[in-house]
Amino acid sequence: MKTLMMNLNNINQLDKIDFISSFGNIFEESKFITEIAETKRPFKNKEKMISIFLTIFDHLDQENKINIIKKHPDLADKVKINKGLSKLSDDEQSRSGLKDCTEDEFNMFQKLNYSFKEKFNIPYILAVRNRNKNEIIEDFKNRLNSSDIQKEIEISINQVREIAKLRLKEIIDE
Repeated sequence: MKTLMMNLNNINQLDKIDFISSFGNIFEESKFITEIAETKRPFKNKEKMISIFLTIFDHLDQENKINIIKKHPDLADKVKINKGLSKLSDDEQSRSGLKDCTEDEFNMFQKLNYSFKEKFNIPYILAVRNRNKNEIIEDFKNRLNSSDIQKEIEISINQVREIAKLRLKEIIDE
């Protein structure tokens, strides 16, 4: 499932509702960032548009960033996959092979997700695009070995940024 690319000129000409509809999930379930970015149009180029979205996120306080982290779906959550992820999350999990897990792998991810949330009070976040299941599992287990909650929050914030950047890079065509 390929995300539709949009020409920057067309993006700049979208009405407000269509712009927010098209980019409202760049930061998972946080369309308020898109609403702010929309007011910064016209965008000079792809890099500037990406920079505006990321700068808005960067200027949020830590509590808002953590709330955005908590809106991300668990990786390889069979129930979410079957009931529906956002189009962007679905695409990312599909490409990395997470939608094609065996029953044992789904169960392992469920345990890892649960352990991570219990330990850090946030879901495990990783920009899974261009990674495979084995790389994701290895990273998951390595991060679970940490005891530094603040470090894990910083890693997760950076991963949320990376996910947003990758999503925008894929959607925007100059």
